[in-house]
Amino acid sequence: MIYNDGYAPMLGARHPAALGRSARDVWSDIWAALEPMVAEVMAGRATYSEDLPLVMTRHGYEEETYFSFSFSPVLEPGGQVVGLLDTVVETTQRVLAARRLGVLQRLGSLPRASHGDTTEAVSTALGVLADARADCPFGLVYLADGDDGTPRFVAGQGLDVRGEPAGGVVPGQVLRAMATGEAQTVTSLAALLPGLSSAAASPAGQADVRTAVVLPLTAAGAERPIGALVLGASPHLPLDEGYRIFMALAAGQVAAAVADAQAVAAERRRAEERARSDQARAQFFTDVAVTLQRAVLGPTVLPEGFAVHYEPASGTLEVGGDWYDVVDLPGGGYGVVVGDVVGRGLPAAAVMGQLRSAGRALLLESRSPAHVLSALDRFAALVPGAAVSTVFCAVIDPRAGSLCYSSAGHPPAMLVEDGGAVHLLEGGSALPLAVVAGARRPEAEVALPAGSTLLLYTDGLVERRDEALDEGIGRAAEALVAGRHLGPAELKTRLTERLLGDAPDDDVAFVLFRCG
Repeated sequence: MIYNDGYAPMLGARHPAALGRSARDVWSDIWAALEPMVAEVMAGRATYSEDLPLVMTRHGYEEETYFSFSFSPVLEPGGQVVGLLDTVVETTQRVLAARRLGVLQRLGSLPRASHGDTTEAVSTALGVLADARADCPFGLVYLADGDDGTPRFVAGQGLDVRGEPAGGVVPGQVLRAMATGEAQTVTSLAALLPGLSSAAASPAGQADVRTAVVLPLTAAGAERPIGALVLGASPHLPLDEGYRIFMALAAGQVAAAVADAQAVAAERRRAEERARSDQARAQFFTDVAVTLQRAVLGPTVLPEGFAVHYEPASGTLEVGGDWYDVVDLPGGGYGVVVGDVVGRGLPAAAVMGQLRSAGRALLLESRSPAHVLSALDRFAALVPGAAVSTVFCAVIDPRAGSLCYSSAGHPPAMLVEDGGAVHLLEGGSALPLAVVAGARRPEAEVALPAGSTLLLYTDGLVERRDEALDEGIGRAAEALVAGRHLGPAELKTRLTERLLGDAPDDDVAFVLFRCG
């Protein structure tokens, strides 16, 4: 083996002793996986592996790792294979980040705890973590009980023990975490808690869980933590900053589920007390509570004149790669954005969430669509999977009756005047995000006559297999013209029926605005 400086970190403690040694000896722990590839190369054929999982002991323990690499034969002048060239990049952090983002997305997509049962809310959240035992071998939840806030064990997953575990070892750290509001680390766990040796569920194999992190559960508006989440750390992964951040974010989602259930339960208790004192008033407050719940569970409240529709392609997810946003701006204006991330499902949704949040923040700081897209260009270049995303960003000034917009490779918005004239907003267009560094973002402005209707949309609304995109855009324009005198909500329903009746296989998002 002869390697460069970039390869050395992959060797861990085996560097620098590995230099000049036999690859079979240096990588003896993974040679069974590498040997067939080496044989291929020595026979003159190159190989390529992407995100290949390998369990190695480079740091003194069985570690879960992932690599993308190519083996190529090295030939002498006579054509004889005399060695191989390994071009490799370690992808462990990227694979783990994607896996953990999936867990956080599932936690964040849990339905609202309208049952008001904290135990059920905890069990539901732990059910998500039970499917993520590669990163969370076990989980325990304690909640503050009574006026003194004594921690009470509620539920757990991944432990082959009965009743409250740890007999005082973990609860002591729970008390400390709840008192200080800071995460606590418990080490030498396998010796302290017999029965955890079979708790790990890592693709790297079976091993004792040695470390756990006790994280305070902090709810918005609470003066002190409402409980603590104890998460076991995989014995096959380093407990680094990224791992701790993931655990902290998971604890935040669990805290939100618990706080939601507690809020519903508290409201129910208050309703019951009111019912005992005054049945008539109780009925009134019950109606108010139902109305508020439906408002919380219903669509986002939009400014007057707007209507939106969102429909992910995947039936198992509430979100996809498309997005929309409507932002109230100072001075009575509105920022409107629609965008489309390459791909679909959870990976696209994870990228979409970052771009949407960044776009909203940029709109609040700058009313220039071109400036927003220029900043999004730089942001998208830093987010894996965000390149080539398309975005249409517009700023509406109802008082001036104008629309300023810029497009990053997105289908053109449509403006239909009250008389039926159709305008495709194709000015201000440039390449999708993060395609060319530092590319200038143009901007265009059009008038918004009173009674005109604006439609911003993603390609899922107009694109169909075996059909030119222009045909779909023309069909949408016809539907918009036909319904231009309907209210925004009615027009939204009409467009959905006419354009999405054939169940498109792509995410769909569109925003309607009626001027005047």
